[in-house]
Amino acid sequence: MLEILLGCKNTGCTFLVGGRNVDGTFKVLEDLDIPEELRDMFISIPDQRFRMDISSTEIRKSLGI
Repeated sequence: MLEILLGCKNTGCTFLVGGRNVDGTFKVLEDLDIPEELRDMFISIPDQRFRMDISSTEIRKSLGI
């Protein structure tokens, strides 16, 4: 996987990363163990701009889906 991601990096690819609630703890990019040579590919979206404490399951239920 590292080789594939390094190939992506060589093309200029970047990823925007939003946080996620994992087992009751909100995890952000800085909580992840990313190899040094890949870190500059990932851009963190601040939780105050991205965070919504509602699950997709709850949204679907409210819409009757």
